[in-house]
Amino acid sequence: MIRLVMADVRHQAAMWLWTVLCAAVGAACSAGSVIAMFTALGAAQHAGDASMVTAAIALGGNIVFFTVLASVGVVASTVGLTLTSQRREHALWLVLGVPRRRVRSVLNIELTVLGLVAGVLALPLALLVAAVALVQWTNSGLDLHGASIAFQPWHLGAAVAAGVFPCFVGGWGAARRASKTPEMRAFRENADPSVRTGVGRSVLAFCLLAGVVGMWLPGLGLELSGGLEQRTAFAFAGNLFLVCLLLLMGPWVLTPLMTLWTAVVPAKDVAWRLAVHSCRTRAARSVTTVLPFALALSMVGLFMVIGNAMPGGTAGVGDVLVVLGWVFVVSWVGGLAVIALVGRERHRDSALLSVAGARPGVIARSTLYEGLIYAITAILFSLITLLIACWTIALGARVSPLNMLSGLPWLTLAGLAAMTLATPCAALLWPAIAASRTNVSNALRS
Repeated sequence: MIRLVMADVRHQAAMWLWTVLCAAVGAACSAGSVIAMFTALGAAQHAGDASMVTAAIALGGNIVFFTVLASVGVVASTVGLTLTSQRREHALWLVLGVPRRRVRSVLNIELTVLGLVAGVLALPLALLVAAVALVQWTNSGLDLHGASIAFQPWHLGAAVAAGVFPCFVGGWGAARRASKTPEMRAFRENADPSVRTGVGRSVLAFCLLAGVVGMWLPGLGLELSGGLEQRTAFAFAGNLFLVCLLLLMGPWVLTPLMTLWTAVVPAKDVAWRLAVHSCRTRAARSVTTVLPFALALSMVGLFMVIGNAMPGGTAGVGDVLVVLGWVFVVSWVGGLAVIALVGRERHRDSALLSVAGARPGVIARSTLYEGLIYAITAILFSLITLLIACWTIALGARVSPLNMLSGLPWLTLAGLAAMTLATPCAALLWPAIAASRTNVSNALRS
């Protein structure tokens, strides 16, 4: 079994390297945020500063929550796509006589190794993340009483846990499907396999839906002892659960959204039609690429809305970087990793288009259009969640939704949208150039 694991890892080295990078960055940001919070909390307790203890728990807890949430979502989706992209290789194992239970065991061992390697690699980065976080908190006005980062044994455990857990969350279902999918079906499928609502996803979705309802009911319709601030906080929590629910059900939310808006755009350019067809056919790839950017933009939108609604609240660029800076790092690295790890699949698609008679310029433009479709889908999703957040939080705070919308920093949001548009297109620039120079025979043999 170990020999099979090592052979598979060597064969898929390029794909696994990008997955390890994504998992390591996610583990570093998650573990680093936890280390920073407990370091600041320990320094405040040692100094006997009760107000600083409360501030460390409030600020650090929010940063840890957002960062861990983004890391688990982005890394899990990336790992799941990595295993799904290898479904034909796994079907070949079954054809060669490898028992289905053995296939699942091999993939679970690969996930364990992936998580352990990512956690170990993430440890020095986690200490760096924690040090930068403490500097950010100091610059924001918190007195950390000279808190500094020094390695402790539990830091390694935090980094390894942050590396292993998302890998298992994302790969468990894919490993199970790989061991149960009929061999010939895996070979015949040109498009991504249809996503099924498993028991785990269904239970988690039901819990998130209960969270949305449970937060919105008191936030929007009840008189609470905490007044408008408590109502606003409940409304914000409901929106946070809603974003998590929609992204968890990404294949049933992001894919229809992408299909809907691309159907409205006039399809006169052949390259555009090829890009739209590719995004719809490779639905798993599209959803996994869109998800990190949609998650980051949605979190920023929620943070800015709540900052605008709370009395004395702020939601400037500095505040966003302090609370959501590591979310951006994880999301952007995850999005770029997904684009890179499906490079071989994209080259094969380009070779097929070339055989069908498509000119190199058309293939290159269609590749760039794919990045544009990913970015616009993420922006539209975040805009929808932003409008929902403005309406619900305005009801909780008993202010006008129009006033809530007008008070948002739209220039900052436009800058983030422009950065989102530029990132996938820039990441796909080299694949687009490579697609125009694809060696058809080599690409089809890969």
